[in-house]
Amino acid sequence: MDQTSTLRNPALAVAGLLAWAAVGLELWMRPVMASTFLADPSAVTALVRTLHLLFGVLQLVFLCLRLSPQARLAVAALLVLDALLLVASYRYNSAAALLVVPMVEFAYLLGVRALAVVFVAVNLALLGVVLAFRGMDAPYTHVGVHASLQLFAILLVRSMQSAERARAALARTHAELLATRGLLSEAARGQERLRLSRELHDVAGHKLTALRLNLAALGHNRRLDVTETVALCSRLTEELLDDLRGVVHQLRLHDGLELGPTLARMAAPFPRPDVHLEVEPDARVRTLEQADAILRAFQEGLTNAARHGEANHLWARLYRHDGHLVLELRDDGHGIDAGAAPGHGLGGMRERLHAVGGALAFGPSDGGGFLLRASVPV
Repeated sequence: MDQTSTLRNPALAVAGLLAWAAVGLELWMRPVMASTFLADPSAVTALVRTLHLLFGVLQLVFLCLRLSPQARLAVAALLVLDALLLVASYRYNSAAALLVVPMVEFAYLLGVRALAVVFVAVNLALLGVVLAFRGMDAPYTHVGVHASLQLFAILLVRSMQSAERARAALARTHAELLATRGLLSEAARGQERLRLSRELHDVAGHKLTALRLNLAALGHNRRLDVTETVALCSRLTEELLDDLRGVVHQLRLHDGLELGPTLARMAAPFPRPDVHLEVEPDARVRTLEQADAILRAFQEGLTNAARHGEANHLWARLYRHDGHLVLELRDDGHGIDAGAAPGHGLGGMRERLHAVGGALAFGPSDGGGFLLRASVPV
C-alpha cells in the first residue's frame, strides 16, 4: 500500500484539526457531565481535557515528524484509544467523531482485509463503550452514524490513493517517453555526425586532390604560368581551410550525447520531489546504449525517491570522474538500510549498466535519505 501519511495531506490535516477543535468547544466552553466510567465524577473535567490535549499532540506528531509505517500505526492506535476514553468519560459528547482521524490513517497504511478487521473492531469497541457507560436512548443509531462517517472517509482515501497511483504511473510513462525522445534525438545527432564525416571526406579529398595535381603539374611542366598556378593553389588552400573550420564547428556541436536537457524534461512532470539538477559541460556519453542506461537510472531513482522515499528534494549531479560519466542522486527521504537487498527496479538498473561496462552503487546518504551512484565508462 501507499505509505504517504494521511495527515501530511493539507486538506485532511485541516479537517482532522477542525474535528478536534469542534470537540474541544464542548469540553472547554461548558461544564462536563460525568458518565458511569469514573468512580470519582469530580475528576472528569481534568481527565477529558487532558485526553483532548493528548489527541491534539498526537495529531501534531503526524504532521511534524517523519515516522515509519509501524510508528504511524502505533500512533493511530493510540488515537483510537484516546477517542474511546473520551466517549466513555462524559455524557452528551461528540468525541466519537474523532475516530475518523485514525481510521483515515489506517486506510492509508493497511490492506483491504486488515482495514476491514480494524473498522469492525473499532466500531464494536465504540458500541461496547456506549452501551456500558453512556446510557443512551439510541446507542445503535449513534454508533451507526459514526461508523458511516468513518466508512465515507475510508472510501475517500481509497479514491485518493487510486488517483495518486494513476498520476504516478502517468508521470513514469511520460518520463519514459521523454527518455525515448531524447535517445531518438541523440540518434539523429549521431546520423548528423556520420553525414559530416562523409562531407569532410568528400570536400577535403576533392580539394586536396586538385591541390596535389596542380602542384605536381607545376613541378613537371616548366611552361605553365607559375603565378596563375600558385594563385589557384592558394585559393584551393583557403577554401579547404574554410570547409574544415565549418565541419569542425559542426562536429564540436555534436561531440558526444548531451543528456542534461532530457534529464530536466524527465523531472518536470513530478510534483514531488523538487529536483536540483547539476550537469557539467563535459558530461556526455559516446553511445546510445550508455545514454539509455543513464537515463533509465535517473528515471528509477526519481521514481523511488517520490514513491518509496517520500522525499521532498532530490539532488542530481552528472559529471565526469576518472574516465567515467557518473550520475549521482541524493534525496532527503526515508532512505534504506545499508544491507538492504535491491528490488526489481534497482536490479534491472544494475543489469543495464553492467551491459555497457558501467556500475551501480547505492545506500543511505550521510544526512539521511538515499544515495545512488550510476557510472559508465567514457
